[in-house]
Parts: sequence; C-alpha cells; structure tokens
Amino acid sequence: MKRHTVNVLVRVALAFGVTIAAFSVLLNPWRDLEAKAITGMFSALGVQRASQAFGNQILVLPEHAGPFLATISPSCSALAAILAFAAISTFVVRGQPQRRLLAFSAAGAIILVCNFLRIGLSTYVGVRTNAQGLTVFHDWVGTAFGILYVLAGFTIYLWVLLPSNRTLLKEYANGA
Repeated sequence: MKRHTVNVLVRVALAFGVTIAAFSVLLNPWRDLEAKAITGMFSALGVQRASQAFGNQILVLPEHAGPFLATISPSCSALAAILAFAAISTFVVRGQPQRRLLAFSAAGAIILVCNFLRIGLSTYVGVRTNAQGLTVFHDWVGTAFGILYVLAGFTIYLWVLLPSNRTLLKEYANGA
C-alpha cells in the first residue's frame, strides 16, 4: 500500500474512533444540557407546561391529557452531527486551521440551533396534544427537518471551507 493511502486511512480511522469515543463519553451530559436548554427556553417564553427537566427528560403537561416525560434519545441529540463535523475538520479535511474552525463553527451553530428548534417544536406539540401527538410530529416533521438542517450545515461548511471562484481564478492566473 502506498504511504499516501495509509495516511488517508489512518486519518479516517482517527475521525471515526475519536467521534465514537467522544460520543460515548459526552452523550448523557450533552442530552441533559439539551433538556435544560429547551426547558429554559420554554420557561423564558412563559410556557410552564414544559419547563422542567429531569436529566435528559422533559416533563410535558399537556392541556387536555395526562402528563408524560419526553426523552431526548441519542438519535435526537445534535451531538453526533456536531462531533462528526469536528472530526472531519480535525482529521479529514486539509487546509488552513482557522478556515476549518470557522467552517466547523458555522455548521455546528446551525445544527445546534435547528436541533433545539426541532426538539422545542416537538415538545410544544406534546403540550398542545399528548404523547402520541409529540411522537407523530417528531417522527415525520422532526426527521425531515433534521435531514434538512444537517444538509444546510454541510452546505455552509463547504461554503466557508472552500475557496471562492475569485481566489481560484487569481491562483490560476498567477500560475499560468
């Protein structure tokens, strides 16, 4: 195997390994913070029917149904996507470290804000309906929204990371 190929494989293995290790270590504290952030947002907005967090669960008090706990599961958390962008920026992509950090920060911010919005909207649907209403909204609208905001994060990531056409044209003109 060529040295370049081995180097690429090692960088990809590091990206996967670090992401999986960080995910397993950070998952529970991260989900607890997500639940606290969502309940804090509801409390600030005056929505008292979803303003208490218990670990990674949010107490939902629907208007016309019995109370229930909405759990932020590992797949509902923004952590995996954010760690993936961090690992790609650190181990896979080459280029200026400042530009990689800026691209990661932009993508991570979009994913984090949109995921809070998705969890918040799902919880609000639970407040207005019941546990089943939350689940249906989460499974259909939430999943579609999740796919879209990860794609938006990736698009912003590439837009920040890749050089502009003007830069490429200048480099081409200087090299020709």
